[in-house]
Amino acid sequence: MRLRLPVRIAWSVLRWLAPALSAAALCGAASAQAPAADVEAYRFTAADRAFLSTLSLDRLPPPPPSPSNAWADDPRAAQLGQRLFFDASLSASGRFACATCHQPARHFSDGLPLAMAAGTARRHTPSLLGAAHGPWLNWDGSADSLWAQALGPIEHADEMATPRSQWVGRVLQAQGPTFAAVFGPTPNLPDLATLATPMSPRGDAAAQAAWQALPVAQRDAIDQVFAQTGKALAAYQRRLALRPARFDQFVQALARDDGVAVKGLMSADEVAGLRLFVGAARCVSCHNGPLFTNHEFHNIGAPEADRSRVDLGRAEGVRQLQASAFSCLSRHSDAQADRDCGEMRFLKTQGPELVGAFKTPSLRNVAATAPYMQGGQLATLADVLAHYNRPQPPFYAPAQHPSRPHFDILPLQLTADQLGQLTAFLGTLTSPLPLDDPWWQAPVNSAQARP
Repeated sequence: MRLRLPVRIAWSVLRWLAPALSAAALCGAASAQAPAADVEAYRFTAADRAFLSTLSLDRLPPPPPSPSNAWADDPRAAQLGQRLFFDASLSASGRFACATCHQPARHFSDGLPLAMAAGTARRHTPSLLGAAHGPWLNWDGSADSLWAQALGPIEHADEMATPRSQWVGRVLQAQGPTFAAVFGPTPNLPDLATLATPMSPRGDAAAQAAWQALPVAQRDAIDQVFAQTGKALAAYQRRLALRPARFDQFVQALARDDGVAVKGLMSADEVAGLRLFVGAARCVSCHNGPLFTNHEFHNIGAPEADRSRVDLGRAEGVRQLQASAFSCLSRHSDAQADRDCGEMRFLKTQGPELVGAFKTPSLRNVAATAPYMQGGQLATLADVLAHYNRPQPPFYAPAQHPSRPHFDILPLQLTADQLGQLTAFLGTLTSPLPLDDPWWQAPVNSAQARP
């Protein structure tokens, strides 16, 4: 089980670290009384440099082990997953694939407020980059693994809208020998003609009735192959690597004491924004580590997209986790439940801090992946920072909420110039698109997703 600091503890740790950060450097150099032009913008102490190095991609380890997915690091599974990820012909309509919403040219997001495929989804499409490093997937953490998350959009009516049986049948028809070479034979599977019939426990009434009419052994076999396709997709996504951004190059230049490179990599305003980020603006209390996220859930009072149907966030995600047929504790998991599934065994299931709370997103590529928040409610970074600067309490509807939402942020009360500096710094977190990386490309001859 991963142990992560709650936001209050994380902020207390930062206050404990403050003496190590020189007053003229990270925490104090961009105060309202000291504009960037009046300070030595590029002077950093050894302690400052050590702290900043914790935010660099150099410190990002390989994705952690995935006990529930025995094929997580199997290169054959990754290659199969890459084919599945880009292949729109596997969907019922033949139009949608994972890459419909997770587009490499957009850092595996889509640029839309809400995901759009077979319909319009309820939430914004997050980037997949770095997702393998977190214990929870989706905005509400309703999946506890990358492979479990990959299965949800396949059947969702607003996403790929492909019943489980049809997905399995099309995967086996298109990738049968490759699939068998990776996962081995699957006994009790219906024939391809039977699988072509829409059958799913999550489908419409006809699909659910057809699913229940199947013998239990055949339902189990379909579920097994369905789960294995998710595990192949996860194996692929674990290989999506970020290239160093300007910020990372800046930290490297600081480490080797290359003053010329340092000044050429980030402007004085960007450096001032960095100092605010780790100091007065308190951003780093949640957006920390090489991926700029603590992987936790917080209610920041983001405007409710639809007040007639409030999004309960983590409170609803926990309920879905407990009911999931594909969690670490499920029979389709490869983990030893009593040893490996600590996140699920010690799952927090209730409390006001879960209500309306959403996962802290990574800030990697944040300037290139607008719009923002779980519903794409905020169009620009300026809008996001304006909300943090003078936030409104979370919307509360007693008839819809199980309890009053907990509010996790305090007003920043920064000046317009400081907000501009923060925005400038966030732009330094954009990585170049590694279009020469074969994992970022659709396999040759794949039926690619509709953009």
